[in-house]
Amino acid sequence: MPKYLYRLLVFTLLLCAVPVVMTGIISYFIASRDIERKVNEGNVQLLLQNQMRMEQALKNVEMGAVQYVNSSLMSDYLYRDLSSDDFQIITDMSKGLYNLHSIWGVADAQIINLEHDWMISNLGFTSLQEFPDRSLLNEYARRPENLFWLAESSGRKPVEDTVDAGGRELVRLVVKLPMIASTRVPKALLIIDMSHSTLESDLAPNFQWGSTYVLNREREPFLSSPGGGSGHKQILQQLGKQTASENYYEQDGMAVNYRISPQYGWSYVSIVSIEEITKESRKIAVITANACFIIFAVIAVAAFYGTRRMYKPIRRLFIIMEQWGGDLPSLKKKDEFAFIEDRFQSLFSTRKHMQQQLQAQRGQVKEFFLLKLFMGQVTESEFLFKSEAYGFGKRGKPLGVLALQIDTLEGTRYSESDKELLLFAINNIVGELIPGECIVGTLLLDQSQVTLLTGNTNEPEALSVYLHEMAEQIRLKLRELLQLKVSIGISRPFQHYTDAMDAYVEALEALKRRISLGHELILSYEDIEEVNSDTVLSSASWSHLEDCFINALRTGDSKAVYDYYQQYATSILERNVLFNDFQMLMIQLISRIYRLLHQQGGSLDGLTGTKSVLNKFMKLSTAEEIVNWFKTTLLPPTIAFLQSRIDTQYINIAHQLVEMIHEQYDRDLSLESCAEQLKYHPVYLSRVFKKEIGVTFIDYLTGYRMNMAKLWLKDSQLKITEIAERLNYTSSTGFIRTFRKAAGMTPGQYRELHSKTDS
Repeated sequence: MPKYLYRLLVFTLLLCAVPVVMTGIISYFIASRDIERKVNEGNVQLLLQNQMRMEQALKNVEMGAVQYVNSSLMSDYLYRDLSSDDFQIITDMSKGLYNLHSIWGVADAQIINLEHDWMISNLGFTSLQEFPDRSLLNEYARRPENLFWLAESSGRKPVEDTVDAGGRELVRLVVKLPMIASTRVPKALLIIDMSHSTLESDLAPNFQWGSTYVLNREREPFLSSPGGGSGHKQILQQLGKQTASENYYEQDGMAVNYRISPQYGWSYVSIVSIEEITKESRKIAVITANACFIIFAVIAVAAFYGTRRMYKPIRRLFIIMEQWGGDLPSLKKKDEFAFIEDRFQSLFSTRKHMQQQLQAQRGQVKEFFLLKLFMGQVTESEFLFKSEAYGFGKRGKPLGVLALQIDTLEGTRYSESDKELLLFAINNIVGELIPGECIVGTLLLDQSQVTLLTGNTNEPEALSVYLHEMAEQIRLKLRELLQLKVSIGISRPFQHYTDAMDAYVEALEALKRRISLGHELILSYEDIEEVNSDTVLSSASWSHLEDCFINALRTGDSKAVYDYYQQYATSILERNVLFNDFQMLMIQLISRIYRLLHQQGGSLDGLTGTKSVLNKFMKLSTAEEIVNWFKTTLLPPTIAFLQSRIDTQYINIAHQLVEMIHEQYDRDLSLESCAEQLKYHPVYLSRVFKKEIGVTFIDYLTGYRMNMAKLWLKDSQLKITEIAERLNYTSSTGFIRTFRKAAGMTPGQYRELHSKTDS
């Protein structure tokens, strides 16, 4: 095998093998870490869900218990010496007790009067002697808390206070009554037992890899997810040594996550088998290894045939060089390229060959040098040194620059994506249209076609006339051939090539006058030089329109946004401002839109789908393009985003107002007080509430108060004056008048009507 072919094959195989192997190894480790990380994150989220679900269930039970013991019926009769003769009272108290059973997870509820030795439970009204363990009640009474939860490990022998009469393990809530008392000895107890099996069934398991446990304050497990066994006893025992409120660690091949509830002191534990987690990683390792092997085998075959095909032209070149250059045995002992290198060194050693190469590339090099000239990167001495080689020469005649830009593509058969091709075609047409003895060079620079040319005269005035004539010919020719509207800026005549950059800037400045003059113009810098440059007027003349535009955006009024923007842009253009000034004012407006979106959590670049809105804006060359860009690209996604945020904000505000009415209806509640709490203006809140709820704030508040009054009139013995006071009416007369308007009858008539219906 030829030496170079052998080296090429070995190098190709090594070049392919190393990346494939490294890719496989890195992919395996990344996949393994990602799986473990995802499982760990999933466990953390699962624990948090279990904790929130469990604590929400406990809070529901606590709220139900507090509402029950604070009801008017319990306040009136809980501490009395009741007997079986008080059938109606016992029945009413039992209804409330039975209502607690409707709360999820509640298995049993008992109300116990320690002072008068009676209790109400599922068995009905009985003596306290029916309670299984009287000493347990004394233990509850001695505890310092007025409301506390009891739970016990399912792995230990259940104690009396967590096992019901049927031998089922329970989680228990004990409420000492009265809850606010001057003595620590309670008069009564409310005991609510939670179903141990129901709570366990609600624990979400850790996929198929592990178990979830709940531990009490003593770090003893009393709940486990379905399928969770006792095989993690040693791990659970080690949790008692952990001090952090939440942590992750590994023990005995298991990944352990736990969280400690700050409210109840219970610990939520997730135990997952690391072996099961990494089982998927091992599958990935096998798949990755097989894939890498297959890829390497395919690449090896391709490398073998590919290198042979790549070597064929090298071999042919070697044979040609060998025939042309004779036989050099010393070089042929190395490899083919050493021999070819020697032959090429001899071919490129002569000056004539180098000059031929330079001549072939002269046009491209000249264009590159012309670009550097317009960018101001060529000094006078450098130009004098290279001008002859690039074909510029020392003309000694004045020069001028034409800068051509397309006005607009609207109304033509071209789209914006055709602009670069059009400029390329324009550059070729200009190069053919201008006589060769007058044209120095043409090129495309940014969004302009730029021409450097000279005339047949040494008079600058005559050159200016010639430049206008050539510009008019170019404009008409492009109109004829391409049906394009173009404008051409003309610089002042200059003498030195190194002044081309300033002349280019002058031609562009002349083009910027299109903002007030229109399209298809030929503008000379000499004509605009005398225009007063102090054209930037105080923004106070149109600042009101700018503020109205931003306010319309903020409120999501799309019609007003477009109207105010059109008025704003028109008012600026009517002041005959320069293009640069118009750009600055539009940038200022974009900056305000940026800030508005940022306040709402949005991004202008993200909404418009561009990396930089300002970069896109700066490429617009006419005022018409800027106005159209605002209306078609910038404003539609901005308005849609702000409208979605406004709708969400309205719903949240209305929901907060409704919650405040439900919670504070019995207080001196007004729209002004709500506005002070929510930090909004009352008029704004009134409009939002009316829009989302459909009624005014005061109507909704009055209706809710009247509904509460109806409930109290039907289900309680409260006097009408007491109900009026509870609903924050200063007089019962005002309450009666409002109630009659809402219900069509007086409160007394309403109570009498419903008492007859109940009987």
